[in-house]
Amino acid sequence: MSLIKLVNISKIYGEERTTIKALDDVSLEIEQGKIITIMGPSGSGKSTLLNILGAMDKPTNGEVLVNDKDIGKVAESKLSSYRKNIIGFVFQSFYLLPNLDVINNVLIPLIPYGIKDPDRERAQELLNLVGLGERSKSKVRKLSGGESQRVAIARALINNPKVILADEPTGNLDSVTGKAIIDLLIKLAEQGTTVIIVTHDPRIAQVISEHPLGQNIWIKDGKLSNEPTYDMYCW
Repeated sequence: MSLIKLVNISKIYGEERTTIKALDDVSLEIEQGKIITIMGPSGSGKSTLLNILGAMDKPTNGEVLVNDKDIGKVAESKLSSYRKNIIGFVFQSFYLLPNLDVINNVLIPLIPYGIKDPDRERAQELLNLVGLGERSKSKVRKLSGGESQRVAIARALINNPKVILADEPTGNLDSVTGKAIIDLLIKLAEQGTTVIIVTHDPRIAQVISEHPLGQNIWIKDGKLSNEPTYDMYCW
C-alpha cells in the first residue's frame, strides 16, 4: 500500500491572464522505504511538489493522500502535527543556528514541545548515526559544509519521521562530500525511512537508479514522467 498518493494535483499561481501552472495534473504513488529523486530544470515544479508533499503549500486541485488521509482537507491548526510526526525537512542551505552547539541544533524541532533527557539521548544517537558523535558540543559555525548538512539530517530525524524531504541537499557541497550525503540518505531508506530528493544533479539520479529501493521521477513544466523528458543543456 502506498504511503503517499497524489491524485490529479495541480497548482496554479496568479490570477486570470497572469496565471502560472506550476503543477499540471500530477499523479504519483510513493511506497514506504523507497528513495526517490525528482529531477528537472529550474522552474519545472520540483520545489512546488516538495512543498505540497510537506504540507507547506496546498494544491489548487487534486488530493494529497498520506496513509489514505487527504491532508489537503486538514485544518491548518492540525497540519503542524503532520509536519512533526510524518515529515523531516533537509534544505540546501542547512538553516542551522550559528550560536548554538551541534546537539541543540538537532533538538530545535522539539523546542515547542519541551526537551527532555530522552530527547537529548536520541539527539546524540542521531549524531552518532551521521558520524558526528564527537562534535555534539561544537558550535555549528566551526563545521564544514558536509558536517553542517549531516547536522541538518540529524535534526530532520529527531522526530522519527516516516518521510525525509531533501531539497537540493548536495547543492552547496563538493562532489565527494555530496556523494557521502547521498550514501547517508540511502542508508536511511534501507532502514525504512522514505526519502524524497529534489535535485538537478544527474549523478544523484544515476546512483539512486542503481539501488533496489531507488526510483527516478522527471518533471518538466509541471508534468511528471518516469523517463527523462528534457535535455539539461536546452530550454
